[in-house]
Amino acid sequence: MNVLWGRRDSYRYRARGEFYCPGCRQTVGCLAVETVRVTRILFLPVYRQVGDSGKVKCPICGGVFERQVTAFSPAVSREGLKPALVTVMLLMMDVDEGENRVEMAVISRVVAEMTGSAMGPEVIEREAERLRSDVDALGNQLAAIAPYLTNAEKRMILESAWRVAHADGHAPEKEMALMRQVALLLEVPDSIYRRVTGDTERDGLSPGV
Repeated sequence: MNVLWGRRDSYRYRARGEFYCPGCRQTVGCLAVETVRVTRILFLPVYRQVGDSGKVKCPICGGVFERQVTAFSPAVSREGLKPALVTVMLLMMDVDEGENRVEMAVISRVVAEMTGSAMGPEVIEREAERLRSDVDALGNQLAAIAPYLTNAEKRMILESAWRVAHADGHAPEKEMALMRQVALLLEVPDSIYRRVTGDTERDGLSPGV
């Protein structure tokens, strides 16, 4: 810091209703985090600016999260489970540059097992085309709900992706790269990833056992 002039940032917290904290997994009071920047000349404060940091803090566990976390809860995540599952399978199908007829059949069967009604080829192709226009379809669907999913739900999504990847009997590197990306976004424990894929050599995907 220059001895004549300098800036110093600190933080203050403002009550902002309630949210479901993914850290301590309970509904708690929400603290909006504000950045307070003080400009000093000759050690005297001459300018003070308060800005919104875009983050919230849990007063119980002390966790700090991006504000979009306040839009989610276990109930919302359950509603988002099917769209996330479908997105993962469609993107896995799209990675395969060959004929998609077999992959479509697997997707239809998985959706039927989950919801009781299958997706037809026309619906699958229409949804796949929509996803192609979304530059971060996978991140948009998975990152926000991942903290609220149980390991069983994460495993179900990963297993469904694996079924699509192996629909034609093998999974090239592109499919495996997407599997690893899905696992990272879902924060799937290494042990579950290895159990689903049979990969006993790949470590460090995410924390947990």
